[in-house]
Amino acid sequence: MISAYPDHERAVSVVQKEAEYFTTEVETDHESAGIAHSLPNNFWTGFYLPSTIEAVSPISGPSSYDQPLHFRRWEEGRHDSTFVGSQDFLQMTALAADQITIPLPQEEGQPAPDPAPKPGDADAQPTPQQGIEDVTANADTSGPPVDINPFDRDIELTVPLTFRDKPLGEVPIVLTKDDTFRVETAGFLKLVNPLLSEEARQVIGDQLAGKLDFTPEDLGDIGITLEYDPSSLSVVVLKIDPNNRAIESLFAPPTNDDETVDVEPAKFSAFLNINVAQTHVWGQDVRRPSLFLNGVTRFGNIVAETELEFVDEQGFGDTDDTGGYNFQRNFARLVYDQPEQFRRWELGDLSPEVRGQQGFVQLGGIGVTRQRRRFNEFRSSVLQGNRRIVIQRDSTVTILRNGSAFRELRLEAGSYDLSSLPLLSGSNDVQIEIRDDAGRTESVNYQAYLDPIDLDPGDYEYAAYIGALSNQFGGTPNYSDEVAFTGFFRKAFLNRPSIGLGVQASKRTQLLTGQTQFVLGNGGQLQLDGGVSRERDAGAGFIAGATYQQSIDRSGLVDSFTIRADYTSRRFSVLGQRDPDNVNSFNLGASYARAFSQKLTLLVNANYLKARGNASDRYRLGASASYRLSRKWSIRGGLDYSRFGNSFGNVSRRSSEFGFNISLVFQPNYRTRAEARHDSTTNSSTLSYTRSGSNRLGSVGYGGIINRQSGSMNAQGFASYSANRFDAGISHTSFGEGFNSITDEQATTVRIGTSLAFADGAFGIGRRINDSFAVLYPHKNLGKRDVVAGQSIAENRYLAKSGPLGGAVNSFLTSYVNQTVQYDIEDPPIGYDVGPGTVRIRPPYKSGYKIRVGMDAFASARGTLIGLDGKAASYTSGKVEALDGKDEEPIDFFTNSVGRFSMMNLRPGVRYRVTLRNIPRGFEFVVPSDTTGLTNLGVISLLPNEQVQNED
Repeated sequence: MISAYPDHERAVSVVQKEAEYFTTEVETDHESAGIAHSLPNNFWTGFYLPSTIEAVSPISGPSSYDQPLHFRRWEEGRHDSTFVGSQDFLQMTALAADQITIPLPQEEGQPAPDPAPKPGDADAQPTPQQGIEDVTANADTSGPPVDINPFDRDIELTVPLTFRDKPLGEVPIVLTKDDTFRVETAGFLKLVNPLLSEEARQVIGDQLAGKLDFTPEDLGDIGITLEYDPSSLSVVVLKIDPNNRAIESLFAPPTNDDETVDVEPAKFSAFLNINVAQTHVWGQDVRRPSLFLNGVTRFGNIVAETELEFVDEQGFGDTDDTGGYNFQRNFARLVYDQPEQFRRWELGDLSPEVRGQQGFVQLGGIGVTRQRRRFNEFRSSVLQGNRRIVIQRDSTVTILRNGSAFRELRLEAGSYDLSSLPLLSGSNDVQIEIRDDAGRTESVNYQAYLDPIDLDPGDYEYAAYIGALSNQFGGTPNYSDEVAFTGFFRKAFLNRPSIGLGVQASKRTQLLTGQTQFVLGNGGQLQLDGGVSRERDAGAGFIAGATYQQSIDRSGLVDSFTIRADYTSRRFSVLGQRDPDNVNSFNLGASYARAFSQKLTLLVNANYLKARGNASDRYRLGASASYRLSRKWSIRGGLDYSRFGNSFGNVSRRSSEFGFNISLVFQPNYRTRAEARHDSTTNSSTLSYTRSGSNRLGSVGYGGIINRQSGSMNAQGFASYSANRFDAGISHTSFGEGFNSITDEQATTVRIGTSLAFADGAFGIGRRINDSFAVLYPHKNLGKRDVVAGQSIAENRYLAKSGPLGGAVNSFLTSYVNQTVQYDIEDPPIGYDVGPGTVRIRPPYKSGYKIRVGMDAFASARGTLIGLDGKAASYTSGKVEALDGKDEEPIDFFTNSVGRFSMMNLRPGVRYRVTLRNIPRGFEFVVPSDTTGLTNLGVISLLPNEQVQNED
C-alpha cells in the first residue's frame, strides 16, 4: 500500500499519530504455540523519504515482524537489528515530512490541491500544480540554503555518518534554529579516524582540540568536507583529500576483526550427549539397549573430550564378564587452540590428518597442526586424505554434488575411496554427510580436482604427530610398543609452483612424499605427486602420479576435462601397512563433462587398470546425462561397459559387461526428495522417498526405501522427531528373497538422544550438541516467563525454549564462525524492553555461552509534558539521568507535536531527572519498584507549584 499526502502538515500529523499510538497504546497477544505481538492494523514498518512518503503495509507473513516499544525489526535471513528510539523515531519522521511536499495523484481534469506553506513562512503563497508533476523538478538551486530545521529552536538528533554511500556509524548532532548543524567531536573522530592517515588524524585532532562539538566551517582547510542531507537524515562526508586517506587494501580477504562479538564464552562449560539405541530382531530374544556417550569439558582455552560406547552383544558370542555389554573408548584427548596463529595442539588419542599419498593411522601421543581454514568457515571433522573417507562405525552416508543429493548409502566401518564419483561441469563441490548409529553427524567437503594444494597464495599449513601406533582400527585403540611419526608441510607461493612434503616413519616403515602444482596460462592445472617408501621386510618401493585439469568457459556454461595417471611399485608401503603386495601397477583415468544448457549436462569417463602377474587388466567406459524437466522434476540415465578378466577377486564374473541405469527424481524443495532408479549392471531397482525435518521444535522427518536385487528384496521405513529437550528416531526394516517373502526377517530400531549443558552456572537440557552451544535463561524480574531461542522466531518457529528443566539450549553453534543467536521472551509484560534480541558471537572450539535474556533497566515510562506557557511542549528535547549515578550515559528525551513522550531503559525503584534543552525548568520522577514494564506518568506541567504524579 502506497500512501501520499497533499501537504506536509497532514504527512507529519499521520506519522506522529501512528508513532504516538505505537509508543503509548501497545498491547501484546500471547498465543499458545509461542509469541505473537499484535500491532495497529495501519502501523507502518518503514519509511523512504527523499521526495515521497512510502507506507509499507503491516507485516502479516512469516518473513518478519516488529516488536512493540523497543522498535526492533526482524527480517528472516538477516542477522542484524536496528534500533530507533521512540524519540528519534518521532523526530526524524516529523523532520523528514516537514521538508517535503507531496502531490496527490488526481483524476484527469481535476486541479491539484495547493501545497501548504512551511511552518513559520506566513507570507508564503501556495503554488498551483497540475496532475502529479514533481514540484521540485524545476526548483531554483541557486537560492538560499536548504531549510534543514523548520522549527524555531535547536533540535538534537543521532544520525548516520556516511562516506561514499558507506555507513560509518551514528553520531549525535544539533540542528540549530538558524539552519546550521553541529557535530559531536568525540563521536565523529571515532568514526572518521579509520579513514585517515596518521598525519591527518593528528591534524584534525589538533584542529578540534577543546571542542565538544563543531560546525563544518571549524574543519578549516584540512581537506574534509561535511554536509547534512535532510532527505536521508544523515551527515555525509563529501570529500576527504586523497593525501589524507589511509591506505586501503583492495581485494583483501575478510578477517575476524570485521565483526565484533557481544558476549564472550563461558570460562567453564561442559556438555554430555546421551544416546540410547535398541534394535529388536523379530523372532529373537529382546536385546538390551546400547548406550553412546560423548562428553566435553572446557576450562579457559583447554578442551577435554571423550566418546564412549556400551554396546549389547548378547546373541553374538557373548563371553566377556560385562554381562553382554562391550565397552569401547573411541577417543579421549585434550585440545588447545591458538586461533590467532591458526594452530591446534592435541594430546591423547590422535586421528592424524594426512595429505597426498600418506596412509591413515591412529596414534596415542601428541600432535600439532597449523591450518587457516579450520579457524575460518570450514573445518572437516572426518578423517580425510586424497578423496578417501574413514568411517569408524556403521553409518548412513549421503553424498551431495553441487548442492543436490546424489546418492545415499549404508556403509560399514572402513575406508572408502571416492575418486570415481561422477562429476558435472562447474565447480563440482562434493559434500559428504555421515550419520552413525550414535546420532553423530559429520561432514567433509572437497572439490573436483584430485587433492590439489588448495591454499590461498602465500599461505601454508603443516601437521606433526608422534606417539604409539595403534594395531586396531576403530573402537578402543590398542597401542603397540612401536613409536611412529606422521606429518606434512604445504605452501602456496604467489608466483611459483606450490609444494607439499610429507613424512611418515616408524621403526618398521618409512615414507617420504611430495607434491607440486602448476597453474597454467590457459586456465589449466597440472599436479605432480609421488613418494618413496621402505618397509623392513618388503624393502623399497615408490609411487608416482600426475593430474591435468582443464576448464572451458562457454559464456556461463563451463566444460571440464580431467586426466589422471598413477604408477605404484609392488612393494610400495605406507605407515601401518605390513608386507605390501600391490597387485595393480598402473591406473589411467579420464573424464569430460559438458553443459549443453542450464538443464542438460553430459559426463563421459574412462578408466584403465593394469594388473601384475596372472591377474587380468580391467577397463571401464561410461557415459551419463542429467536433464531437468522442470524446477521439481529431473531425469538421469547412463550407459556403462566394463571388461574384466576371468576372475574378479574370488568371484567368477563374465569377461565383459554392458549395462545401463535410469532414474526419475522429484525434488520440490531442499527437504523433500523422491527417486525411482534401475541399474541393469547390478540388476537392482530402488524406490525411495525422504522428507527431512526442519530441525525446529516439533519438526518431523520421515521416509522409506524399497530395494530389489538379484535374489533378495528389502524395505525400510524411518521417522525422526525433534523436541525441545530431546530428539528421537525409529526405523523398521524387512528382508526376504522376493516380494512375497519380504516379511521373513524383520528388525526394528529405536533411538532417543538428549544432552546436558552447563556454562558458568547456567544449566539446560536440550538436543544433541555437535560443537558449541548457548544456554539462554530469563532475568529474575521476568518471573516464570520462558525464553525462546532460535534461527527464526517468526510464526513461533524456534529451536529451544526454557522451562522447569533449565534454560533454552541452542545446540547448533559452529566454532570459529561469526554467527547470531536470536532470542525473545514469551508473552513479555507491556513496556518490558527485552534488549536487542540478538547476540553476536564467535565460538571457540566446543565452547559454551551463558546468555541472560532481560535486563535491570527494562522499564518504560510515558506521559504528556506541559510547557511554561501552559500549552503542550511540542518537539522538546533533553536528557534523562539517574540520580544514583549508576547509568553510563543519559537517555535521550523528546516530545512529539502534542507533547507526548516515551522513555525506555529505566530501572525500577530509581529516581530520574529530566533536563530540557532551552527550557530552564525540568522535572524528576520515580519508577515504581514493583513495575512490570510500563509506567504512566500522566500529565507533567512545568508551571510553578505543579506536581508530578504517576498514573499507573
